[in-house]
Amino acid sequence: MTAPGPNNVSPPLPGDDAALFLDLDGTLLEIAPRPDEVVVPPGLPAMLAALHARLDGAVAIVTGRPLAVARGYAGVPAIAVAAEHGAVLDPPLPGTPPLPVPDPDWRRAADAWSAERPGTLVEHKTHGIVLHFRLAPEEEGAAVSFMEALLGGAAADHGFRLVPAHAAMELRPLVADKGGAVHRFMAVPPFHGRKPIFIGDDVTDEDGIAAAAAYGGGGLRVPVDFDGRPALVRDWLGRFVRHRITA
Repeated sequence: MTAPGPNNVSPPLPGDDAALFLDLDGTLLEIAPRPDEVVVPPGLPAMLAALHARLDGAVAIVTGRPLAVARGYAGVPAIAVAAEHGAVLDPPLPGTPPLPVPDPDWRRAADAWSAERPGTLVEHKTHGIVLHFRLAPEEEGAAVSFMEALLGGAAADHGFRLVPAHAAMELRPLVADKGGAVHRFMAVPPFHGRKPIFIGDDVTDEDGIAAAAAYGGGGLRVPVDFDGRPALVRDWLGRFVRHRITA
């Protein structure tokens, strides 16, 4: 099976000098009604391990998920991970700025707000808070208003900003974005000197795509290049592995 976009045209496979930066939800994994209900395809860890080997380690997962969750889904201990939109890098890299953590009162208020609204869900991260409303879309406006009021309009004063995501509103540090993660990884081996390709599906991935372009690479957008289907992303990556093995 090929991995066509809307025009039934498969993106070109990466070159020998590529570095791959891969989002998780909506890119490698199908989005689930709740973030804790995501299903990892059985062959994903083996495919990521093969990618890691073929590119001499120049593969990174760049996700909004917490580090432990991202590592559990990827299932490849050696692979690099930028979690929480680049707020947490593993392996840690020098020059990463210290980042703020949410006020405990914000966490408690978010929990209380969600508890009164069935279908909403709070996801707590080390450096952020996400309010999900996929199962209660009618709460979107209220969720956005709550998060804005929670910060009292002083997000920047605390080092945070609000960012819309898939059926969610996320509080995260001002200096944490996927583009910054790409820049920091590209400064060190095995990424340095390679041509980065960032694959993502959401507005939060655009920073990563822009950063990849700054190094002579670029990005692939799942809704445009893979018909919105993570299965086609996995197939495309699998074809690249097989192509490299048999080349």
